[in-house]
Amino acid sequence: MRTWSNHKGEGKLFSIELLDEQGGQIRATMFQEAAEKFFPIFQEGKVYTISRGSLKPRNVKFNKTPHDYELNLGRDAEVEFCGEDKKIKHQLFDFKPINAIQDMPVETYVDIIGVVQSIEPISEIISSRTKKEHKKRVIRLCDTSNAGIDLTLWNDKAVEFDENALPTGAILAAKGLRVGDFSGRSLSSGFTSAFQINPDLPEATKLHQWYQATQGQGVTSLSASGGGGRGPSRRITIGDIQELRQNLDETKAEYFDLKATLIFCRKYEFDRPPWYEACPSDSCNKKVMQVDEGQYRCEKCDKIYPGRSLRYILSMMVADEDGHQWVTAFNTEAEAILGKTAEQLNEYVMNGDEESFNKTLQEPNLKEFIFGCRAKIDMNNEEQQIRVNLTKATPMDPLQEAKTLLEKIAKYDDL
Repeated sequence: MRTWSNHKGEGKLFSIELLDEQGGQIRATMFQEAAEKFFPIFQEGKVYTISRGSLKPRNVKFNKTPHDYELNLGRDAEVEFCGEDKKIKHQLFDFKPINAIQDMPVETYVDIIGVVQSIEPISEIISSRTKKEHKKRVIRLCDTSNAGIDLTLWNDKAVEFDENALPTGAILAAKGLRVGDFSGRSLSSGFTSAFQINPDLPEATKLHQWYQATQGQGVTSLSASGGGGRGPSRRITIGDIQELRQNLDETKAEYFDLKATLIFCRKYEFDRPPWYEACPSDSCNKKVMQVDEGQYRCEKCDKIYPGRSLRYILSMMVADEDGHQWVTAFNTEAEAILGKTAEQLNEYVMNGDEESFNKTLQEPNLKEFIFGCRAKIDMNNEEQQIRVNLTKATPMDPLQEAKTLLEKIAKYDDL
């Protein structure tokens, strides 16, 4: 539901996009009383029959659907809920590779599917035009075209899609994103943008396999650093992390890469393993509470599930030639480091196999990795501390590392 205010007065507006069995798309718009009447009725992914609406040519400035007309539903329109129809798709995408966005005109609308490389904390801005406060969150996405781009989510979507809903490595399908030229090329969501997390699509399967094999290495960002965007992560040493303090606060983060050796994982006991019981929904991952045997409640989803998933929160010490640092690896990164899922490690706990449990946690000790990192300030006992979380963890490839060093040396030779 949107509201507006201008010299003619104030009003309410509500728009939806409809998809039928033949794949046709059309927008329906409701104003004032009709908007209030139908806003609580329509739900995404549900099927309805609609009658007593009127047709008019679409306004291409606001309506980006392929249909030449749009529906106008007044308060006398009739809407009947039909449940679900598997013959009708929930969403119809026209995905474009991220590297193609570089040549798209500004204000173009595009559908993409990408892997979440990183996600920034939510922030707030004041509109210079309306003086209203807006929430925003920037997500870095990449795909098999070896390109990355920053996507800015606004207001409700910025709140909904946090680090738990969109962990690193999650697949995000997005429809109706606006192309901008802020800090290079960038994308932003709008009122009619639609999203699916880890969708059951062939493109998502292909993308997941690509990211598992590459961890997004070699990706070039279309979004330049500064102004809310970031370019490709720079390589620093652990000794440089403390120097970042002046650029950090509780809402602003810094992203960088480390080449470091994993010294050891923190000592974990059977009764306090390095994971938590999470919501089994792919779009949630929030902590759940057991309410009965085999029954788990998720407060965010407001549902009781007949099961739960286990997700890592793994603390470890890493070191390079310049110092040492505690870092935290979440589910995707911890799986890449340990080579086992939390469910697999939990089997050792259930079987009382302490030797295998400890061996798995010690297996990556003294191995070198390329770590993608996100650093921000946290308050601990009224003291500011830099907390470093991993956004990727890739075993160090000596051949690739040698090529990288040779490329850097060649740049000096050209000076």
